[in-house]
Amino acid sequence: MNMPSPHPNVDETTPMLIVGGGLVGLSASLFLSWHGSSSMLVERHPGTAIHPRAMGFTPRTMELFRSLGIEEAIRRVEPPIPQGNQVLLVESLVGQQFDCFQEEVDSLFIDASSPVRGSAIAQDLLEPVLRTRAEQLGGDLRFGTELVAFEQDEEGVTATIRERASQRIRTVRAQYLVAADGSQSAIRKQLGISQHGTGSMGHFVSLIFEADLMKIFHERQAAMCFLSNEQVAIGSFVPYPGSAGRGDLFRLDVGYDPEEETLADYPEERCLHLIQAAAGIPDLKITLKARLTWEMNALVADQWQQGRIFLVGDAARTQPPSGGLGGNTGIAEAHNLAWKLAAVLRGEAGEALLASYDAERRPVADYTAEQMALLSQQRQGEGSAGITVSIRDVNTGYRYGTGAFAREEGDEHLPLARRPEEWQGQPGTHAAHLVLEQADEPISTLDLIDSHFILLAGPNGHHWKEAAQHAKETLHLELSCYQIGDEAGDLIDTENRFCEAYGITNSGAVLIRPDGFIGWRSKGANENAQEAWQTLTQALFTLLSR
Repeated sequence: MNMPSPHPNVDETTPMLIVGGGLVGLSASLFLSWHGSSSMLVERHPGTAIHPRAMGFTPRTMELFRSLGIEEAIRRVEPPIPQGNQVLLVESLVGQQFDCFQEEVDSLFIDASSPVRGSAIAQDLLEPVLRTRAEQLGGDLRFGTELVAFEQDEEGVTATIRERASQRIRTVRAQYLVAADGSQSAIRKQLGISQHGTGSMGHFVSLIFEADLMKIFHERQAAMCFLSNEQVAIGSFVPYPGSAGRGDLFRLDVGYDPEEETLADYPEERCLHLIQAAAGIPDLKITLKARLTWEMNALVADQWQQGRIFLVGDAARTQPPSGGLGGNTGIAEAHNLAWKLAAVLRGEAGEALLASYDAERRPVADYTAEQMALLSQQRQGEGSAGITVSIRDVNTGYRYGTGAFAREEGDEHLPLARRPEEWQGQPGTHAAHLVLEQADEPISTLDLIDSHFILLAGPNGHHWKEAAQHAKETLHLELSCYQIGDEAGDLIDTENRFCEAYGITNSGAVLIRPDGFIGWRSKGANENAQEAWQTLTQALFTLLSR
């Protein structure tokens, strides 16, 4: 593994410095370790999240956590998925219903395009699981440590960090820096990177509290409620079911004008009154846990890479909480970036590969932020013009328009997102989930994806196996190949759907990147092993910027 070059007055070196230890920063550490790359993470807070914040992780996100070996750990602490719940517009939790914005929220957690169900876990329960696994995989996690200063040059990044308890200062030299330091990213601001999109869509006070309300949410079959009454003109009510030793929590968001008020204008007595008005229960007993302020917007950074520094998560883009995709999107960004950084650090890829992070993820962020802003406006009664796909398709059915894959003729006419089952193996789309059979046991095509490239060949694609072995040896990289057939082969396609789902003939093959996206395919030219090797090698050279 490449290490940072020597530098004067450096206390420590690390290939990768991650700034921010929330959902996205911890995920980045995990993904890098999974790919065999060391990293150091610094987080100014003393521990993981103490408030629930993000809640609800899609099947696609759970696929990533499953690959890291933490699905079972998450299942042990997650609450049950809400069954048949709705997003309602109501006078109060016990009052009149005016509208239903979304039915069957549980459908966002169970998807036929994935072998994994989603999770209703909240951020305060998920982050400790991520932290434990990151430490098990060798991640150097330093909570209670803040970034004081940084500068970069052509060979690396020099950062000054401070332990907040002891005030001890250390100088760290890293090959690259990953900024996961949130929506107010000091790193993004110092780099002078501007943002575009929809600015302020409202300011809110979040009230986190305990109360005996979960039964009412269940009776109303409500996953969350938007509110409209005299006391709470603009607001929303979200339950966080208890688990893992934590009781039920709730969050009430109420709009406020920062030019007229501050958090000091929300003393406990006023907060309790607002919660009682939102619940419609004047004598409700409440334990107030926290008061927080936040601004809703849909902003995307104009560039996600500057030299050796990369923006991920809210530092790269923010979007309204409508749809619940903020955390899911940030984790996907970390996943996309991690395999590319690891490939460069191992010497398997050229540094030009890293530019594909911005090229692939920023257009997806623009689209997602736009659609979630429109969804939020719809739920605030401002109409729904411009919404083109469902929340599910935004998260699971998007494609990359340009990046580290071999484009095919006509790709420019494809939409950015559609139902995931409508894609047929186009490079830049996510590999399709199919149930195959291996040693008389069912296995998903997605469970074959590992920390390296894999090649899936059709029933008559035996020449691809020889080509893959030759490419592996000559290019000095990990590459697995599976031949898929109806009777013979490494994996049995019992439903005879593989070739159609991936858009190839029986003699074709498809190359899947370490992040589960299709990098290249041969639809089925009658190539011998020598021709197949040359074609595959050229594809890998292209994908890895070699």
